[in-house]
Amino acid sequence: MYIDSHVHFWKPSRGDYGWLKPENELLYQDYLPEQLLSELGAFGVKGLVAVQAAVTAEESAFLLELAQAWPVISGVSGGLDPFSDLFHEEIMSLKADPRFTGIRLGGSAFRSERSETDQNKLRLALTTLMQAGLTLDLLVKPQDLSDVASYLEELPLLKAVVNHLGCPDIRGQGIEPWRIGMERLSQLSCVAVKLSGMITMAGGFHPERLRPYIDQLLQLFGSDRLLFGSDWPVALQAGGYGDVIDLFEAVLPDDLTEEEKGMIRAGNASRFYPILT
Repeated sequence: MYIDSHVHFWKPSRGDYGWLKPENELLYQDYLPEQLLSELGAFGVKGLVAVQAAVTAEESAFLLELAQAWPVISGVSGGLDPFSDLFHEEIMSLKADPRFTGIRLGGSAFRSERSETDQNKLRLALTTLMQAGLTLDLLVKPQDLSDVASYLEELPLLKAVVNHLGCPDIRGQGIEPWRIGMERLSQLSCVAVKLSGMITMAGGFHPERLRPYIDQLLQLFGSDRLLFGSDWPVALQAGGYGDVIDLFEAVLPDDLTEEEKGMIRAGNASRFYPILT
């Protein structure tokens, strides 16, 4: 059984996906739950976390509407601007839906060159998340990890999940500064890491490129703080849903027990997100 902790759904006609361009014909089309259902059934996926693709409260509401219609969506990690004066109001409104798990922020929010005013707004936003019992998803690059750690060390009870292994340079086989940053984050017991986005970052089915990073993450975080995520439909650029599952299974070390593998496949997602079951 799997819980897929990282799936996107979108409709380009909604108009708030700034990064999604018509030139990318594969991705610039509707991707909705009905297109994924047969794959989920084939691989025993029992729940999904739908993750933001736009930094708007409107997109978060759209994902929650999908979750109401498609119960397989167990949680929604939305996109909000932590520097907006409306942040607290938007969080409280979204939190009224029990499938709202929290928000995802990019690394630029944490960078040290931000003004003191912005830094204080971010601290307040993160405190709001923690007090509300919500989870922070993190789309960050290796050079962001130290700045992110500085904030999370101030709020050690805030649940945070680093997306896509922390985006190391897999094709170039670069380890630093990724390893140093992940080691620092691993000291915080409420921080986990998604084994997501791997097929795209590796440029296809290349488990040998990924294993050094998976081994590092298992040493640092253990099997109880790693989560499976597909990153569908972004992953379609490098392979199908089945290829993503096969790659995930291929990078798990043989010496992991079935219980440990089960935690990464599904169990840990239920701990790091307030997922409905």
